[in-house]
Amino acid sequence: MFSWLKKKKKDTSWINDTTKKNLNFDDNDAKELLQDIKQEFGLDYEKQEYITLRKIERFAIKNNLCNFIELKNALRNSAELKIKLINMLTVGETYFYREIGHLKILAEYMKEKRVQNILCAPSSSGEEVYSILIFLKEINNDNIRITGIDLNSDAISVAQKGCYRERSLTPLPPKLRNKYFTKTENKYCIDVLFKQNTYFLHQNIFDDSFLKLGKFEVIFCRNMLIYFNETQKKKALANIYTLLPVGGLLFVGHADISFVPKGFIKKIATNGSYYIKK
Repeated sequence: MFSWLKKKKKDTSWINDTTKKNLNFDDNDAKELLQDIKQEFGLDYEKQEYITLRKIERFAIKNNLCNFIELKNALRNSAELKIKLINMLTVGETYFYREIGHLKILAEYMKEKRVQNILCAPSSSGEEVYSILIFLKEINNDNIRITGIDLNSDAISVAQKGCYRERSLTPLPPKLRNKYFTKTENKYCIDVLFKQNTYFLHQNIFDDSFLKLGKFEVIFCRNMLIYFNETQKKKALANIYTLLPVGGLLFVGHADISFVPKGFIKKIATNGSYYIKK
């Protein structure tokens, strides 16, 4: 009864027998590791703890580490290994013209307010950044610079190249795909002109360096806060608040927060909701 509530048996078929003999992954040893990840990066996996630990366990084995304690010590001594772990944990799926209602709100806002600098945090692999630029260019607002930041260094590399598989472009109208992309083998590459308006950076929103990025009239922070607990959400939003001028716009994902951030006013429009800095 209720067998679906039981934890699935670990699949160890991919590990050779010699390695299996030395493995000793005790989930109790991973508590401090998960706490370190939450403290440094804001990522809270309490609700997905079992699945997350299995991912981390597989990561450790692939890096010739036999338990969580060995992994924790290795992460302390290797910034490169830590980046690889965070890249593995933060792989997400995104696509062009996602939540386009926000782009329509932005366009209306720009009829009255001057916007020169936009921040996307996170930017993932760049689809959101290029979506904004394409949308604005289509309505003759193309003198915009967008900074994209992400914890995942692999995603940043993809964004800088600007080449995507067809699946990512599915929501994009065919005429825009033909107009702004060049097909190369099995990928579509964004027109180089858009790269002149972008800057992608591997960045942690909780680092002090984030607060030195400058001012942005508009910030997109969509589908990131869902990975944070309430304390981390408020801390992240306080950092974002610092980068916005009075009257600046903040867009978040529909499931990111259930409260109005301190220092903001919530606005509800036909195309969605957004926040304005007081």
